[in-house]
Amino acid sequence: MLRGDRLEIKIMISIVEKRPSLIGHVDVWYCFTDDHRLNGRLDQYEAMLSPAELEQYQQLIHGNNGRDYLVSRALLRTVLSEYCGLAPEKISFCVNAYGKPELSNSEAQGLIQFNTAHTSGLTVCVVTRDNDVGVDVESRAENRSILNMADDYFSALELQALNGRADDQQLDYFYRYWTLKEAYIKARGEGLSIPLHDFSVVLDDQGAFSGFVGPEADRWDFGILCKNLNYTAALAMGGKIDSIAYFHSIPLGQQVELGADDAFNHFPVNTSGQRNRMIG
Repeated sequence: MLRGDRLEIKIMISIVEKRPSLIGHVDVWYCFTDDHRLNGRLDQYEAMLSPAELEQYQQLIHGNNGRDYLVSRALLRTVLSEYCGLAPEKISFCVNAYGKPELSNSEAQGLIQFNTAHTSGLTVCVVTRDNDVGVDVESRAENRSILNMADDYFSALELQALNGRADDQQLDYFYRYWTLKEAYIKARGEGLSIPLHDFSVVLDDQGAFSGFVGPEADRWDFGILCKNLNYTAALAMGGKIDSIAYFHSIPLGQQVELGADDAFNHFPVNTSGQRNRMIG
């Protein structure tokens, strides 16, 4: 429970060695924020927060977004601790001129690149080395009225491709285009200064990324991370994506490495043959 004074809880985390990071490889970490296994750790998560994060959390705690915010910050801090060699509560952040977060107090500054995305019930963090990276995730609503937003945010090329899809495919493809474009904007780290109409992502007949039309087109690579009945998530990176690993994480608890086909399924219970380990 939140108190007037910041909770003083000692966070015990043992990091034997830093997790290696390789150029071209992306680690995708995610956590379902309504997972009941988080309930006994919320006070520990609160104790990780910086004063600014704590203030933001206090503003959100009485609404529907407080828990999502708290878990998202805990996931980010515990994940980055593995790459930085710092305890989660010791990590500090700065932002660029457009507000994109960066590490500020680690030898990994400038080398470890990360980005986060949140939607109702799910938080995602991606980590790579050197290359700019962005991620977006959206909770899927079976509401075709959202297609009306495409005229305002999609390029002429994307609109033509979207309108050429069968009616029963359009909502699915809308979310693919939307998350890919948002991931690119976030990877660039220049905020709304990038006109959404001025670049295009191209999908093939199966809905996978197949091309990009925009500034420094040869530099950028994209991928759909998740496409299921509940969520769509996408990745953009300023370099070739050679490999991706997926981790379902309970911050300060269990991590499970999953294959791409199993990732983002809610609360996986069959982890036979997968890598399990505990932090703390």
